[in-house]
Amino acid sequence: NFLVILVDDLGYGDLGCYGNPVIKTPHLDRLAAEGLRLTDCYAAAAVCSPARTGLMTGRTPWRVGVQHAIPMQSPMHVRKEETTVATLLRRAGYATCHVGKWHMNGRFNMSGQPQPSDHGFDYWFSTQNNALPNHHNPDNFVRNGQPVGQLEGYAGQLVAGEAVHWLRGHCAKQGASRKRFFLYACLHEPHEPIATDPEFAALYPSPNDPSRAAHHGNVTQMDEAVGRLLRCVDELGLRGNTLVFFTSDNGPAITPMHPHGSAGPLRDKKGSMYEGGIRVPGILRWPGHTRPGTVSAEPVCGVDLLPTLCEIAGIAVPVDRVIDGASLLAMFDGKPIERKTPLYWQYNRARSKPKVAMRVGDWKILAQLDGKVPVLRPGVR
Repeated sequence: NFLVILVDDLGYGDLGCYGNPVIKTPHLDRLAAEGLRLTDCYAAAAVCSPARTGLMTGRTPWRVGVQHAIPMQSPMHVRKEETTVATLLRRAGYATCHVGKWHMNGRFNMSGQPQPSDHGFDYWFSTQNNALPNHHNPDNFVRNGQPVGQLEGYAGQLVAGEAVHWLRGHCAKQGASRKRFFLYACLHEPHEPIATDPEFAALYPSPNDPSRAAHHGNVTQMDEAVGRLLRCVDELGLRGNTLVFFTSDNGPAITPMHPHGSAGPLRDKKGSMYEGGIRVPGILRWPGHTRPGTVSAEPVCGVDLLPTLCEIAGIAVPVDRVIDGASLLAMFDGKPIERKTPLYWQYNRARSKPKVAMRVGDWKILAQLDGKVPVLRPGVR
C-alpha cells in the first residue's frame, strides 16, 4: 500500500526534525524517527501546480505544459494524454483516492479538462487550489464530482477526516474487493489564507505578532492531521505493508502577511531556484526496507515517485514518453540512485535572477534566460 502526504508551502526549516527549535511537530518527528529522513529532498518545481504535476507524472513539468500555479478557469491543465502514477496503479488493481488540494487544472469540476477521476482516482474529495473562502469552514470541496457545500472545521482536519473515512471503508471490504491502495492526501496547510484552530495558535503566545501564532500553530495543526492519518494506518493493522512518503510542494511562502515560514539554513523561499525554493522536507517509512532513525543525503525529487512506486508494485514505467524521475529503491540499500538525466527545474517567473537549475550528485548549476531559450511545449515527449 502507498500513502503519499503532500503539504503546501512547508519550508525545509519548519519541522522539529529538521531543526526548528520552536514549532511542535511530534507526529512528523516520530515518523522521521521510525523511518528515513531525507536531507536533500526536492519538489519537482518551485511552485505548487508544476510540483504536483511532476510528482504525479514523473516528468519535468515543462514537458507537460504546466509552467506555473494554475488560476481558476485557466486553460492550463495536465492533459488527458499524460499518464499519472494513480492511473498506472489503478490499472494494476489498486484502489485509489485523492483528498485535498488538486491544482492540476483550471476548470476544476467543469467540462473541457480532465478531473481527478480522469487521472486515475476512483474516489476524490478535492478543491481546485485553496479551500475557500477560507481554510476554516470552506464551501468549495467536491466529492466525486458533486459539490458538498459548506463544511464545518479546518481544512486539514476535513481532509484527514475524509481520508480516514475512505480508508476505513476500503479496509472493511472483504476478499477480492479489498485491493491494495494508493492514498494521495494533499493538505492545504500552511498555505495562505492561514486559518488556525485557537487550540494550536495558543501553543505560540505572540501578543505583538498574531501572524507568528497563526503560522506556527498552522504547522502544528498540519502535523496533527498527519498524525490522524498515521494512527488510522496503525489501527487498521496496515503499518507493516504500507509505504508512507511525506513531503512539501515547494519552499516556504514567507509573505508580508505571514512572514514566519522557514527555509532553515537554505537560501530564499518559494518561487526561487535557490535551495530554499525547491529543497523541502522528505520522510519515508517502509517497514522492512527503511531502518528507523536513518538519514540520507542522496538527492531525490518529486519526479521520482512514479518510477519508485511502479518498481515496488511491479508495474512497467511508460516507454512512450520521457520519464525524468528515477526509482529510489537503490537508496534503501545504501546505494546511489542511477539517473539518466540530471534533476532539472525551470521557472520563468522565479523571484530571483536564476530561472533554471540542474543538479547532478553534489553539483548544482543555476542559469538565467536570455530570451532565446526554446521552451518545451505540450506534446513534446
